Amino acid sequence: MASDSRNNEITINASLIADTMSAARQRGIDLDRLLKRCDINPTDLETPGQRLPLANTVKLQRLVAQELSDKFGNELSGVLAPGFFRVLILSAVHLPTLYDAMNRVIEFHNILNRHQKLTLSIGQLYAEISLTRSADSSLLNDIAVDMWMGTLHRMANWFCNELILLNQVEFDSPAPAYYQEYRYIFYGAPMKFDCPHCRLTFDKHYLNLPVVQTEATAEAYLRQLPLDLFLPQNIRGKTSQTIRNLLKESFSQQDNVIELQDIAKKMAVTTKTIRRHLAKEGTSFNTIKSQVRRDIAMHALGNKDLSIEEIALQTGYSEPSAFIRAFKSWTGFTPAKFRQGIS
Repeated sequence: MASDSRNNEITINASLIADTMSAARQRGIDLDRLLKRCDINPTDLETPGQRLPLANTVKLQRLVAQELSDKFGNELSGVLAPGFFRVLILSAVHLPTLYDAMNRVIEFHNILNRHQKLTLSIGQLYAEISLTRSADSSLLNDIAVDMWMGTLHRMANWFCNELILLNQVEFDSPAPAYYQEYRYIFYGAPMKFDCPHCRLTFDKHYLNLPVVQTEATAEAYLRQLPLDLFLPQNIRGKTSQTIRNLLKESFSQQDNVIELQDIAKKMAVTTKTIRRHLAKEGTSFNTIKSQVRRDIAMHALGNKDLSIEEIALQTGYSEPSAFIRAFKSWTGFTPAKFRQGIS
């Protein structure tokens, strides 16, 4: 996703959203009515290069998913039916490790979805989740399959509250015109198109991570989907990953004043060296720090026992008002709206 330089607003390519909405049009959903509810001009979906605000598109996808679910059940026809996804998550959240949870997700998915088959395989160094479409899966357009692969990745991240770096992503279809957007959806992983199967490849050690979520946090997670699919992360480079880990450790210890010079001391390098390495990786210290704060806040908002004031302090803000402004700039929603559930 990209940020509008005028107001730092996260935006999404309108053509990508138009393709995700194709199933709704094919099934007779009154999409123009839903677009109006989301303050989206229907002509924007047909305008090359047009970009749409993140908050508006997330609301649209939730409304469309609900209407498709009400009319057609749980078939994956462009967007995930909320009921399907809820039971999928709750069936796996009590399991001990990411390996167990993803196996449960795959088993559940393959029972209920005859149009795709998921498999999890483990090699000497790497693991992979692959998807194969059945011969009668014509109802599934390519963008639906691509976004489902992205959703599986985000789900794995959420189960263990870690960012799982993908070594490669493969797609079984040609690259769409907006394929550059996928850099954000798949965290900058190398991508290949026109492959025999869709596939996510990652280091197998991630599968040993413990599942840290509960049914309570699952309900909070479900209320904000599919927001996290479109939130960017700048974590591809080694320096970016190191800084992210140091910041997470600092915030967990309530050492919320950590700045670039503190990171430089911990890494035994100069601030100039860090800036140079991060520039090569296409990011900055402030960007990574904001994303760490955002992720901590999103996770904490799932705990209803924590007040907005307490979460503001956890993320390094002495004033709740400053935290509220920052959170809205990160996600397009206020913390209260995010906690209540996007609708």
